[in-house]
Amino acid sequence: MQNWVRDLGSAAPRALERRLLVSYLAAFAVIFLIAAVGVRSGFVSIIREQTKARLHDVARAGMRSVIFQDTTFTIDKAEISNAALLTADQGLQWFDRQGRPLGTQGLTPQAGAQANFYTVTAPILNPLTHRPVGTVIADEWNAGERRDIRYLDTGLIVGSVLAVIGSAVGGLALARRAVRPVERSFQTLREFTDNASHELRGPLTVIAASADAALRDSKRDPVHDRARFETIADGAKQMSRLTGDLLLLAGAERSLERELFAVDLAAVVRKLVGEYRGRFAAAGIALTAGTIEPATVYGNPDQIGRILANLVENALRYTPAGGEVRLECKRQGGEIHVAVIDNGVGIAPENLERIFERFWRADPARSPKGAGLGLSIARALARRHGGEVTVTSRYGHGSSFVASFPVRPHSHLLRSRS
Repeated sequence: MQNWVRDLGSAAPRALERRLLVSYLAAFAVIFLIAAVGVRSGFVSIIREQTKARLHDVARAGMRSVIFQDTTFTIDKAEISNAALLTADQGLQWFDRQGRPLGTQGLTPQAGAQANFYTVTAPILNPLTHRPVGTVIADEWNAGERRDIRYLDTGLIVGSVLAVIGSAVGGLALARRAVRPVERSFQTLREFTDNASHELRGPLTVIAASADAALRDSKRDPVHDRARFETIADGAKQMSRLTGDLLLLAGAERSLERELFAVDLAAVVRKLVGEYRGRFAAAGIALTAGTIEPATVYGNPDQIGRILANLVENALRYTPAGGEVRLECKRQGGEIHVAVIDNGVGIAPENLERIFERFWRADPARSPKGAGLGLSIARALARRHGGEVTVTSRYGHGSSFVASFPVRPHSHLLRSRS
């Protein structure tokens, strides 16, 4: 299980980062392609509409050269005055009703070259009968348009490539930013699995060894049997306590709707001082009560007591003999603050937030006995009640842990969380 989580923790974020990057690039590429096709289509459509409008003007100008004679017409060469209107790549052609050419002017398509020209055909109507007696065709060579479209295509291709490259850089940054919380989650999961396995392996090994020794012992000795059973019972209690803590952490997201009771916080603090004074005295540590103001909060009484007990236990573990621990309870604005202040070993600045991680300990080999769940449980339960657990510390001079609770429960705590 540990190896699987370790491999998953290292491979999964990298694979997710690659998939996100590919997804970003694919999405950007599709967007750029659609935009490029849209720009090109719009550009070509505008050019062709402009060309069509020009050729209609040229065709109308060509009508002025038509001279009607009853039901027929001719082209008056002397009246052909469209040269000023025509450009170098435009031309006019006149045809009678049978399609016979009557005249040309400017650039006209040769046989087989019609595909390189745009044409607009207009009917020549007899002004008396209003019937068509021929046609006039305006032509324009499309080389200029093809050149403009090539320039546009080149610009779109170069621009798209540069945009994709820029998107790749930006997408990589976005992918790494998106994956970073996942990577931290996998790291936390890996550390959690390693630590949980380590904490469970100890009592399991003790239980298995004691049970195996009892089964192999052919001489039944009540004294030895009792010691073995006590060892097994201690291991089972340790496992039960650990699994209970884990279940408590897992349930810290549930709603408080059915667990709201008025809790006299000042009474809870005084009770803790009384309960722990003997243990502190045995360790050579002074436990005192500072300012204890009357305070009532709403929540689960057992969990509120567990929050403060965990903070007191933490102070007991990390305060050397001859030290002092002080508890205070004060109201600040809309919150009640319970502070556990010690002059113990303190916490290094880089570890101030890590101490609330599950199973985390700065130096497990030198840390006092414990699974490293006390502070994470305290913070999780405080947040469940709409509060928080914060810490200030000077390494080597002591720490101050403050559990804050709202005077009135927040409305979002009364709704079930999905």
